[in-house]
Amino acid sequence: MKIEEHDLLSSSGEFSRKAWYLPCAKSPEQFCIFLDGEYYVNRMDAAAKLIGLQESESIPPVACLFISHFDGEARHYDYTCNKRYANFVASDVIAWLHERNPEVTLTGHLIGGTSLSGLQAAFTAMTHSKTFALSLIQSGSFWWNKEWLKENLPNLCATEGRFWISVGDKETESEATHPPTGMRQELDQISATERFIGRLKHYNSEVCYHLYSGGHEIRPWEQEFSSAIQWLHKGVEQGSGGNVG
Repeated sequence: MKIEEHDLLSSSGEFSRKAWYLPCAKSPEQFCIFLDGEYYVNRMDAAAKLIGLQESESIPPVACLFISHFDGEARHYDYTCNKRYANFVASDVIAWLHERNPEVTLTGHLIGGTSLSGLQAAFTAMTHSKTFALSLIQSGSFWWNKEWLKENLPNLCATEGRFWISVGDKETESEATHPPTGMRQELDQISATERFIGRLKHYNSEVCYHLYSGGHEIRPWEQEFSSAIQWLHKGVEQGSGGNVG
């Protein structure tokens, strides 16, 4: 399997993003979509890990797409519980994948992301729960906009599904400002993550919470990637955090 580079354009014309497509060697059973595609492809070796997991039959055959974040300013726009971007992924991107893999159903897929894109992955899964049943959320920025996603869970379409949610034990910074837009972070990452998971307990979600050793950085996300993907597909308990309801 060789990774391919493509250009995606939303049907509305609002989003134009580069993406990397990893076809499936067999007939795929599912799609896996990763936001912040640059991180997964260039810095986490996710394509090779996904190929290895399929070859060992640790996960079912999957076709994968890694979507570029374009630039820092676009991340702050696309990945902050953006309904239009969620629709782009759940409709246009899924249609793009389905055109190349018509045997795959349009439901029950995986979406993943890191930091702000982890927040957007969770939001997309909750607002398109039939399309995305599995969510990989690595250090998701649940502190955004005074914990908007946590506070608005009751208003979203659904929270059923399986979530791998991780955060580092050194992610304790608060009252921070993030360039290039000056986005404010008032609450530390650990507290926001655990408060979000606590709220999920009230719904029919299955969560594996992984509190890893480290900070807001690529290496621990890469280290947990294979375990997270396997847990999401099989429910095998992974990570020091274990299951949280």
